[in-house]
Amino acid sequence: MVVKRLAIAILLLPSLLLNGCGDEVKVVAPKIGEAVADARFVGLDGGDTSLAEHSGKVVMVHFWATWCAPCRKEMPSLERLAQKLDSSRFALIGVSVDQDINLVKEFKLKYGIKFANHIDLDMDVAQGQFGASAFPESFLIGRDGKLVRHMIGEHDWDTPAMMQLFNDAYSGVETRSGAYW
Repeated sequence: MVVKRLAIAILLLPSLLLNGCGDEVKVVAPKIGEAVADARFVGLDGGDTSLAEHSGKVVMVHFWATWCAPCRKEMPSLERLAQKLDSSRFALIGVSVDQDINLVKEFKLKYGIKFANHIDLDMDVAQGQFGASAFPESFLIGRDGKLVRHMIGEHDWDTPAMMQLFNDAYSGVETRSGAYW
């Protein structure tokens, strides 16, 4: 009898956890041209940063995971992009949604990834603030704090077209052509 009750409880538990209490709140990703609310990102070293700390810069927030094959594939081009960007004008904030910080640290070491990376263990920022629904997913925010581009999927980040996108965002010019938009 106890085993049967335990089995029923185990079967019902996922349903209870998924339903939670109250109404489900669906977060909608920021829209192009709208201000992006400040967000705080926890660093792999325990420190943190926020969007507000990068005021006046073009900021790309890039959500990724070590278990995501397209994320792993594009990471070297993101590193090359980070090396090309002028840190006085641009900030690249990588945010892993992995649940194991050590996996992220090992990945960075193994592949020589040096640009700033952070962790979002419970996806509060990725899903709760940005409405991220797929990985990799990137949000390019202009110097004025408004969303310039929302890109889902794998990209070649260090191409001339991408560099043009970043430079146009810094200049406040709307890019209308290119491979990814």
